Amino acid sequence: MPGTQTNVSNGPDLTHFVQHRQLDIYEQGMARQGYAYGVDLRRSRWLASSTVGNVLVRAVDRAWPQLARHLLDEAVVPLAHEGRPVPIKLLRELSEHTSLLRAPVPAVRLLRPEQRGRWPLVTALGATHGGSLWLVLDVDSLLALEPDKRAFLLGAGLGHLHCEHAVFFSAHLLAGRREGNSSIRALQSVLTPWTRVMMFSADRAGLLACGRLETAVSVIENPPVPIGDDPDPSWMPPPPKTAMRIQALEEFARSAVFARVQAMRARQRELVRAVTLSGGPGPDGPFNQGQAPADAKPAEPEQIHVPANAWSLARVDTRLTHRLNLL
Repeated sequence: MPGTQTNVSNGPDLTHFVQHRQLDIYEQGMARQGYAYGVDLRRSRWLASSTVGNVLVRAVDRAWPQLARHLLDEAVVPLAHEGRPVPIKLLRELSEHTSLLRAPVPAVRLLRPEQRGRWPLVTALGATHGGSLWLVLDVDSLLALEPDKRAFLLGAGLGHLHCEHAVFFSAHLLAGRREGNSSIRALQSVLTPWTRVMMFSADRAGLLACGRLETAVSVIENPPVPIGDDPDPSWMPPPPKTAMRIQALEEFARSAVFARVQAMRARQRELVRAVTLSGGPGPDGPFNQGQAPADAKPAEPEQIHVPANAWSLARVDTRLTHRLNLL
């Protein structure tokens, strides 16, 4: 109508979405620098900027769509698949570890039962720069483990995704399949020594997730095997020596990073106790017991401070770099 102004929108306003996305990327990067092995992070930056490295990993990116289709046909199923329901408990644990590590949220894929033994219990796959991030889970084998061991494996898998290792596992998987070409096999050959380095970052993520050094050492010394199958997937890159991984984790357990995470856990436990003893409802789990007894007394507070003699992450990294004889 004449004299009437109409507000016409040219399209959706994506400003807030972009800002939140940029903030997520920044927070994820800062969290990754808080625990990951420095040499591993420098390797990732080199791949992103090097002409040779970028060409090699782009070969994996080009092969990924076809690999993903084939894997969905023969090896894995989506999370929402009707025939493979996932217990809410496992999804809740995965969500908690993702939040703790500030890791990117993965696309969960479930391993088909007939594929056990050809895959680890938790596998990180995908393309570069977060284009596609899969976490492949052997659900039955994971649920058969003790919760803290399961936490270590889930945390390590998320650590691989967080530190952009998925493309290397994809390259190793592609190298032995029909989707693999000469560029991908060259990437696997050239970077195999580097895939050992990335294990140290994943071990740290696993330790942060489970919170117990004894558990982490136990899993490294005796890796859990798939239920009823061969425990050694042939396509996986070889890990570092067990003794070196354990020593690296023992030193990381003395770091201020690990101490801060443990302090946060202690505070959360104190909060749960306070809520329970006040008669309020607790969360799902062993604390949700209704009203507290009349004679209940608050538990002694745990040590929740970060020790003054805790090691810096730089000190932990330096000692590991010297042992590995890396520049």
